[in-house]
Amino acid sequence: MIRILLVDDQAIIREALKVLLEQQQDFEIVGTANDGQGAIAQVEALKPDVLLIDILMPGMDGITATQIIYDRFPDVKVIVLSGHDDERYLSQALRSGAKGYLLKNTAAEDLANTIRSVYRGHTQLGPGLVEKIIARVPDSASSAATTPSTPQSAIAESDLLLLLDSFDVEALTEFVNYAAQQNIENDALGYVGRLLKENPTNLSALYLTGTFLGGIQGRQKTALQYLKFGFKEGIRQKLGREGLLLFYRQGLQLEPETAFSWLTQPGSPWNSEDGWVFLFSEATERFGKNSAPYRSLLVLRRIRALYTMARVCTSLNSKLLTLQQGFERLDRAVQR
Repeated sequence: MIRILLVDDQAIIREALKVLLEQQQDFEIVGTANDGQGAIAQVEALKPDVLLIDILMPGMDGITATQIIYDRFPDVKVIVLSGHDDERYLSQALRSGAKGYLLKNTAAEDLANTIRSVYRGHTQLGPGLVEKIIARVPDSASSAATTPSTPQSAIAESDLLLLLDSFDVEALTEFVNYAAQQNIENDALGYVGRLLKENPTNLSALYLTGTFLGGIQGRQKTALQYLKFGFKEGIRQKLGREGLLLFYRQGLQLEPETAFSWLTQPGSPWNSEDGWVFLFSEATERFGKNSAPYRSLLVLRRIRALYTMARVCTSLNSKLLTLQQGFERLDRAVQR
């Protein structure tokens, strides 16, 4: 039985695909999602064999989600089911790790056969798409003449593995600077990516992947997701504030307001009474007092104050009820 996850922002398409594919005796639809972020969460929870995903969706797009799923869940085969035959989308999908690319007007039988083929480890493209890929491949002679030579890597894999064995803020910062100076970010990214496939919750690997991807044109959204996941995973692993700030500071360089929202998520050490000073100071410095992040903090603090007051009132009400019952017993005793 091939376990399939369906991802599309249009509910009618998800339902149509579900009805269509459930007619195949060897298919099981284990779940659906309406965006890339939901796809990642569902893949982690449901462990499907094959993922069918659209490209253009609100929030996280299908290309970014495919890259993250390919890196974190290499056993899951991704098939892009798109309404676009643009070679740019096609090449981006394949570079991100997709094993199949079909158009949404693909016949039901062809779609089912593609799912089976990709499940067995093959790469499948829709009719006419192979020609589009070939057309983008440069002539070998001219390519060789214009390809710059690559300097020999100055990185030792054993040293990098030692670095990834713990989360040392100072050592990680120094390594990022060193990699930039030596122009070896891509080499480091390759090493880190292999380790991340074996251990997808390694905090050092998540930080370095997000940092290095952030410097690559067109990969900023993917980078932000690695940093966001690293921050959340850091909370789960009880990483100290200094370590969490490393993820946060890097996220600020990509999407400041998104990164700032991480600080107030459940479990964050700043999501507490002693964290308000830092939060307001950071919001003022980064965005100003008239900004949406600052105003959101004000609303959040008022909500917390009301919640605390409600708890106090509930506790006081219980005590008053106990006191009233005591007076009633005393009154009955006096009347006797």
